[in-house]
Amino acid sequence: QAMATVPAGYGYNLLDADLTTVQQTAGSAMVGEMNSYYMFRVPTAKSALTGVLRGKNLILICADEWAPDPSDKRECPALHRLWREGAKLTRVYRPDWYQGSDGQEFALLTSLIPTSVNDGTALAWIGEQSIFLPFTLARCLGDSGYRTLAYLPDPERGDAYAALGFGEIFSHDGGALAMTSGALSVCAADSEPFFVFLRWEGGGSEALTLLYDTLKDRELLDGTALCLLTAGAEEQRAQLFLWGGGLEDAGSAAPCSELDVTPTLLNLFGADYDSRFLSGLDVFAGGGTPGTASSLTPLVTLYGSAFSDWVTDAGRYSAAESAFWPAVSGFETVDEVTDYVRGVCALQYDRYVFSRRIMENNYFQLVFGE
Repeated sequence: QAMATVPAGYGYNLLDADLTTVQQTAGSAMVGEMNSYYMFRVPTAKSALTGVLRGKNLILICADEWAPDPSDKRECPALHRLWREGAKLTRVYRPDWYQGSDGQEFALLTSLIPTSVNDGTALAWIGEQSIFLPFTLARCLGDSGYRTLAYLPDPERGDAYAALGFGEIFSHDGGALAMTSGALSVCAADSEPFFVFLRWEGGGSEALTLLYDTLKDRELLDGTALCLLTAGAEEQRAQLFLWGGGLEDAGSAAPCSELDVTPTLLNLFGADYDSRFLSGLDVFAGGGTPGTASSLTPLVTLYGSAFSDWVTDAGRYSAAESAFWPAVSGFETVDEVTDYVRGVCALQYDRYVFSRRIMENNYFQLVFGE
């Protein structure tokens, strides 16, 4: 595949990984197949947005069973400001990974498809087996000097979040408001940059107002980026709010999901990572051509299966009906549509299979070492 077009003065989100040496050392046909797959994936291009949030604090919130109207300023003024002044992401989906909140959090924080391993969730597996994942959001920001904190309603996931790279892990069953208050009391008085992940269950209007007002009162608002992913119960569409200096004019109409949050944030914070090894894409990178299947195609897998329904910038596909509904006019023949659908289905299958193999083989330990 051809590399994405890079604006003058920019490079790629790419690292120098010697996969040939890995194959010789491991002596495994499967590892060799994985090396070939990743070597030929196209990395995403950097842009004027690369590093625009560098050095800022980051607060990432995953709020399920909450579908607020951001245009209603009276309901939640803080959310209204995030929506009005932040990046405009208009086609956000929430896949059903068949793993509950474990699957959503794993996809959000790793940008890998959360596949079942030994009948358990991907999140549980990485904690039980101490799987090394070098490009999680927490690990990359931690390597950049950030204090990394996770606030969770479930105290049994501490080992998994340690594997994700979080240095401090707290369990809090007092609801979104109490959890947010606790997080602010710990991190907002520190001088080093911080990354805080909050898992809210249920509505978060009061908690978001408290968060915004506290950051403003402590003069931390200008130095902090906020990312909020929210969706109502049983809804397939979601909302992603991304707010911080330099993002007022940013936007994307490409379909995306929680898989795309980590690569997007890593690029915005200027972190070193290799985009070839992630299932998701930086939503602002571009480089793909609608109607052409490539590793730069913005692809939303709607269910936790290698043979799932999917959505791209060129249309929507139903696996059960073997039907595709184009969203662009670039297809001229039935054969072109057939080739495109086969190409995207193959992309989806590979993303699923290789995400699972990463965990089954602790693949990144072989490639990058810990």
